[in-house]
Amino acid sequence: MTALSPAKTLDEVLDLFEPTTEIDLQSNFYVPRDETGLTKLTKKLKRNKQFHGFLCGHVGSGKTTELMRLEVDDKINELYFPLLISIKDFQVDNANLTHDALFVNIGLKLIEKATPKELNPKFADELHNWGKTLISTYINKESIDVKAGSKANFWVAYYNALLRSRTEWKQQEKIQLEPKIQDLIDLLNNMAQDLKNNTGKRLLVMIDDLEKGVSNAEKQMHDRLFSEYYNVLIQPRFNIIYTLPVYFRGKSDNRIDKESIYAFSAQRIYEPENKKDNKPELNKQSPGYLLIKQFIERRLEPTADLFEDGVLDELIRIGNGLFRDTDVVIADAADYAMDRGADKIALVDTVKVFNHLKKDYQPSIRSKEIAILEKIANREKGWVDGVEPLLQSRAVVEYENGDLWLDVRYVLKAYVKSLLEAEADKDKPTIITA
Repeated sequence: MTALSPAKTLDEVLDLFEPTTEIDLQSNFYVPRDETGLTKLTKKLKRNKQFHGFLCGHVGSGKTTELMRLEVDDKINELYFPLLISIKDFQVDNANLTHDALFVNIGLKLIEKATPKELNPKFADELHNWGKTLISTYINKESIDVKAGSKANFWVAYYNALLRSRTEWKQQEKIQLEPKIQDLIDLLNNMAQDLKNNTGKRLLVMIDDLEKGVSNAEKQMHDRLFSEYYNVLIQPRFNIIYTLPVYFRGKSDNRIDKESIYAFSAQRIYEPENKKDNKPELNKQSPGYLLIKQFIERRLEPTADLFEDGVLDELIRIGNGLFRDTDVVIADAADYAMDRGADKIALVDTVKVFNHLKKDYQPSIRSKEIAILEKIANREKGWVDGVEPLLQSRAVVEYENGDLWLDVRYVLKAYVKSLLEAEADKDKPTIITA
């Protein structure tokens, strides 16, 4: 990983605020956080409690960063063998993800990370034998036998291919699979116990990026994992932290114990009483605003003069209290400024960022969505039926301020009002004069 220094120029701003840039966790770029959900989760882990947790929040709210911090935390490493896994590394389309696919990848990643002294190598053979047995049930056995002499994990490609058709399986095929999944869970439990026997540490698995995806197929995947197969997800006898879509704790049929959900709302940068304004006044004394501002300023050289007056606050509004989104809008603004040949980001650049993001959302804002957004804009607190897809896409943002509250994204506020006014004008009776 390349060591990075605070930005002195717009070109360096573009690099540092690009969301895919890897930054050293030990650097001064990260800011300490003390949200209730995060504090509760960390304390529980450090008390060496066995549990299954669900880290719930917006994409871009900082969950990945905090999981990465847990992975390198000295106390966590004293008590646990941490295994941080991203579903982006599974080589499986998110929409096809299943509960057993999660467990398969836990096994594969644990075998990959653990040394022979930490985990008996026999478990690799046991996992591969499980995989070969599974796929020979659903694929012509002769084709499997032909591959038997190749590398041990040849079955993984077959297994991943099977996932694409799983939603079409008949009930009999699903019933046939259940005992094999139980065998897999038993194998993982045995691996975790062997690891503990050899190292004195519990296994701690953290599965990141599960909450991502806005398509109907990905929503069905979330329902499949966290509703239909919730009881299976909590069967392993070792600690697992799953990332959970932001909207899930508001679902009326949510089966997850509320004590197992650790919430990561967006950082509150203004107050709920200001949400009706097209341009809400920032509360510059609020912990959320100060945290976002500190997050930005730690990446900038203090003597660098890179923002004209009012620009940084406007970019914070557009980022809506989400770290990743704030990264994106600052990088985009720097790009627009450089296109102008400027050495500072100006308000004209923030207007371009604002309009570009607004246009990204416009195709998804239709009659049904307009009605939901109107309710959110007019209600100071509380949930609104049907808001889940808008939360997932971040057209609506969730905040906490003692109470849970929602708001229409800043770049959509005036646009939604204009749509409502146009509909009201359309419904007015036409007065005909002689």
